[in-house]
Amino acid sequence: MKSGILLSVIALCSIVISCNSPKETVPVDFPQVNLPVYINDQMQAVNFMAKNYWNNFFAMGESAAAGGTAIHGVDSVSFESAFGAYAQILSMCGSAIADKSVASLFKNLDSLALGGEKKPLLKVMQLMEHYFYNPVSPVLDEEIYLSALNGILALRSLSELDKMQYEWQHKICAMNRVGTPAADFRFRELLGNGNFRERDMYSIRGEYTLLFFNNPDCPSCAQILEVIKDSPLVGLVSKGELKVLAMYIDEDLTAWKKNREKYPAGWIYAYDPDLVLRDNGLYGLRAIPSLYLLDKEKRVILKDAPVEKVISYFMQR
Repeated sequence: MKSGILLSVIALCSIVISCNSPKETVPVDFPQVNLPVYINDQMQAVNFMAKNYWNNFFAMGESAAAGGTAIHGVDSVSFESAFGAYAQILSMCGSAIADKSVASLFKNLDSLALGGEKKPLLKVMQLMEHYFYNPVSPVLDEEIYLSALNGILALRSLSELDKMQYEWQHKICAMNRVGTPAADFRFRELLGNGNFRERDMYSIRGEYTLLFFNNPDCPSCAQILEVIKDSPLVGLVSKGELKVLAMYIDEDLTAWKKNREKYPAGWIYAYDPDLVLRDNGLYGLRAIPSLYLLDKEKRVILKDAPVEKVISYFMQR
């Protein structure tokens, strides 16, 4: 019997993969991962799946020559559902394990493509971008996508011309990586008396700094603002432990000034007079809103993270 704490992990594979159309419309299901009986810990299960998720899939190709099922027989709906479960697993496991899993995946996909089976590689490239680079993805994670980009740029089966767009994405993802010092920038803060104060980001003093890149006409920004205002982060701000920099990166200062009253008085409300943030010179901002959590030394803890992930970080300390 598996421990109850494994149910959510097992569901990622067994439920997603088994929910297919009737057999006559599905050539082959994506092969399921079987957990060893000795695993009774959730993280052990997640890490095992990350390491072994694709083994049975690639084994199908190896057995095809001996009369087994070829990889191209896997139903596309089943494949995409299985990848969705894999994306969740990568988001749950440790970064080192996720990196190794993704590197191994692309190495095997490259071998398949060189052997004439390129469809799985192209599909995985598309799904990696969808899950880990799409700004609205619930598992958005540029560190995982950077691992995917490293695998893509090392492909022997992809032309240098086809790699060009991924080289640009690699440059964006390599900016302000988790664990590295965030890029400094100048801003103008709107004070309570209507005057401005010019500062730089590194002048902010606090155990943590939350960068909230936003604009006044952004519905998602308004939603995130309300979530933060109704979260435990409010207490951290009031104690001075967390500093929030609400950063506007565009030019319409009239609309931006009118929007000030929606933001808590304890937040730093500022705009970028140099427009370096809008023009992707420092942070590679692909969409607004965007949240970065920094530590006392301005090292990146969370990059372009969903607001729920920011709140979860403080709840789990």
